[in-house]
Amino acid sequence: MKYLFLSTFRFFEPEIEAGSSIEIMPGISITKSVALKRKLLTKEFKRMAGEIEFSHIKNATSIIYAEDKNGIFASKSSGSEKALLVWMLWLDMIIYSSWLVKDNSMLCEIGYCNKVSSTESSWSNNSLQVFFSTAEGLRFEKTSFSISELEDWRDKNHKLQEHLYNNNSTMTDSFISSDYSRYGRAYSFIKSARVTIDPAMKIAHYCSALESLFSTDNSELTYKLSERVSLFMKDFGYDPMDVFSDMKRYYAIRSAVTHGDSIKGKKLDTIPKASRELDDYLRVIMNRIISSDELMDLFNGDKSGVNDYFLRKILLD
Repeated sequence: MKYLFLSTFRFFEPEIEAGSSIEIMPGISITKSVALKRKLLTKEFKRMAGEIEFSHIKNATSIIYAEDKNGIFASKSSGSEKALLVWMLWLDMIIYSSWLVKDNSMLCEIGYCNKVSSTESSWSNNSLQVFFSTAEGLRFEKTSFSISELEDWRDKNHKLQEHLYNNNSTMTDSFISSDYSRYGRAYSFIKSARVTIDPAMKIAHYCSALESLFSTDNSELTYKLSERVSLFMKDFGYDPMDVFSDMKRYYAIRSAVTHGDSIKGKKLDTIPKASRELDDYLRVIMNRIISSDELMDLFNGDKSGVNDYFLRKILLD
């Protein structure tokens, strides 16, 4: 029994050699190899997919594929439809985690699965009905990933998925449960921001992500959160006065969004830039935390630990 999976990411340019491939997740690889394309894109695939979809995959800059003989995505008794659903969910996880490396609007429109046994060859297709946009609200923007960025993406995705799985914070777990990690909850708000096209709405989601990490109560929320983020970023070379001022500015936009107010004139024109800035801040924060066991334990620990951490920074640093 063997399963072959095929897809491609749109608005994505991997900077790998024309004849090479890179594994981005166990069992899932990206290739620009012409020879491998010829092997994978068979006459049978063309007949089953149709001329338009075949040409789309064939002419894509790169192909996402997997050849599963070991039951990674499905048991031997599973049909191609169920196997493909699992594989597409893995692609969904990969696309979301690409944000940890850089902002982008890549998407996966369709995927195919061919189940082959000694007696049959069956095909199915499915799609991810999600449109992503950049922090400024731009769609259909091509983003390049260098070899080092692809490797970074692979490593960060592994750490992220391991954390989410080990801390009851996957897509099948309850977001509001006390077992759900603070880091996982912040990441969920970032995921929501990525599928929202309006930059002001993105800022509202980004601010909720910051609260998931830095807030321990609702008193003086804007001031306390701005202070804590600025103290945290200070350790990584950022001017705390600038960060504090920026956070208060982002929260003013968030307040307008969540309370149904409007923003007019020149302030409206500044929102896409503010969203991009906040997106950059969050990427630094999320990467710093996930790369440090100490910080991960801190932010996923109890509230008293977070309070003591920032109190020491205020009084002793």
